[in-house]
Amino acid sequence: MEHEPGDNLIFLISQPRAGSTLLQRMLATHPDIHAVSEPWLILHPLYALRETGLEAEYDANLALGAVRDFLSTVPEGEEVYWETLRRAFSYFYDRALAGTGKTLFLDKTPRYYFIIPELYRVFPKAKYIFLLRNPLAVLVSILETWVKDNPFQLSHFRHDLLTAPRRIAEGIASLKSKAIVVRYEALVKDPETV
Repeated sequence: MEHEPGDNLIFLISQPRAGSTLLQRMLATHPDIHAVSEPWLILHPLYALRETGLEAEYDANLALGAVRDFLSTVPEGEEVYWETLRRAFSYFYDRALAGTGKTLFLDKTPRYYFIIPELYRVFPKAKYIFLLRNPLAVLVSILETWVKDNPFQLSHFRHDLLTAPRRIAEGIASLKSKAIVVRYEALVKDPETV
């Protein structure tokens, strides 16, 4: 059956350590939903046109300029980049569904909080689930799971702790009725209702 690119996608976005694996596993029990562990599939390509934040062994700023120069020669301009990503990654996700007998692919990659506007631009037909958890509980989980006895490692998670809540709130506000908001505390208290 033909479908529009992205209409068979569900993106689960949250802070890491917010319970996204639990929610992913619960949703994957649905007979139509297929999920795999954090694909991180589209994070880099959607980040590629940003002015800052991308680091690589090659000169990322030079590459950005070259891509923008190239796109200026194409009649559709930058829109052709987004359409190309829409088609290419729809194909990737469709291939991930092939042979599963399922019709929906759930991409649970918490750090998609970095690319919510771009993700929505590429896949406006997708479903967007935002999982919220008390930030102090997220901090405790990061400390207990990843930092353990080395408090200096906490700096590695500054974006997860400080940037993510703001970006997620902005994403929910910008997607309006397209944003499905789930609260972790409510989920564990009453999973059937939630």
